[in-house]
Amino acid sequence: MKIGIIGAGISGLTAGRELVRAGHDVVVFEKSNAPGGRIATRRSNTPTVYTFDHGSPYLSGSSSEFTVFINELKENGIVREWTDSVSYYKDGKILPEIPGRDRETLYIAPEGMNRIGKYMARWLDFHFSEKVGGLTHIGGSRIKKSPWMINSSTINVFEADAVIIATPAIQAYGLVSTAQDELDLRKMISVLDEIPYNSTYSFMAGYGKRDLPDWSLVSCQHPVISWLSNESRKKVNMDELAIVAHTTHEFTREHIEDESPEATDREIKKGLGEVLGSWASRPEWSQSHLWRYKRPRKSLGMPFLESENDLAPLAVIGDYFQGTTLEAAYLSGLRLGKHWAEKLT
Repeated sequence: MKIGIIGAGISGLTAGRELVRAGHDVVVFEKSNAPGGRIATRRSNTPTVYTFDHGSPYLSGSSSEFTVFINELKENGIVREWTDSVSYYKDGKILPEIPGRDRETLYIAPEGMNRIGKYMARWLDFHFSEKVGGLTHIGGSRIKKSPWMINSSTINVFEADAVIIATPAIQAYGLVSTAQDELDLRKMISVLDEIPYNSTYSFMAGYGKRDLPDWSLVSCQHPVISWLSNESRKKVNMDELAIVAHTTHEFTREHIEDESPEATDREIKKGLGEVLGSWASRPEWSQSHLWRYKRPRKSLGMPFLESENDLAPLAVIGDYFQGTTLEAAYLSGLRLGKHWAEKLT
C-alpha cells in the first residue's frame, strides 16, 4: 500500500520506518527542509561556528522500546551518554541538582541532534518544503483507486491508500477537519480539540572563548528563562561557549505577537544576565526561534487515534499520546506502525 505521512518528527519517522520494513510504500510530507521536527540543530554563520540543539537538547526515557532505540543509536555512533544531573536556579543561585529529582541518564548527539532524524530518514521517501493544506476522501474501494488525496498548499496533489498525521494536535485538528464527512472523523476532531500547548522561544547565544560553566542543564525558577542548555559540554575539546535558553510559556505568550523581535530578544538577554551574570546579556552572536507548539500540556490515554473505515485508513500520532515527551512521540509512532504492519496486509 501507498501510505502518506504528514510530518517528519520522531513519531512520523518511527511509524514510517516500521511500515517500510513491512513492505509498504511510504512517502513523508514535511513543511520544513529537513527531517526531525523538534530534534533540530542550527549552526551560526560566523567565523566561529556555533552549534545549537535549539529544539530538544537530549533524549531520555525508561520504556523498554525506547531503550532499544537509544541503544541502536549508540551502536551506530549517533548518540552517547551526556549527564544524569540537572542543575537548578532559584533566588539568584544555581544549585547543583533539582531538589528531590530522581536521576536518569540523558543522551546527546555530539554532531547535533538532527543526526537522529537524518539517520531515521534513510528508510523513507520525502517531499520537503511541502506544506499539506488538507485531505480529500475520495471514497470507494481501494482496489480500484486510492481513497485519499493529500492536497499541498501549492497546486500539488498526491494519492494515498492510507494517511498518518504526525503533527501537533492543533495542526492535526485542521487537517482532519478538511475530511470530516464521516462520523468517526468528527469524533477524532473533538478529541484533538482538547490538547493545549506551551510555546517557547529558544534563544541561541555564542560567547566566544571563555571559561565554560560546569553545568550541563539548568532548570530555572525565573519569569523569563525556563531552562538552559550548555551546548559546549556536548562537544569534545570545545572552548567557545554556546548556550540555548528556553523561555517560559507565560513570557512567550506575552511576546508572541510582538512586532519587534529585537525587543523580545533584549528581554531574553536581560533574563540571561539575571540568571548567569551580566556577561550573559552580551553574547557575541545570537538568534531566536519560536516553537509555537513546543510541548503539549495534556496527553491522551491511548497510543494513537484511528478512523473506523478500513477502506480509507487514517490515523493520528504524536507526543500527546500517553505522555508529552520525545519518548511518548516515539512510542506513539512505533505502536501505530506495528499495528498497521499487521492490519494493512
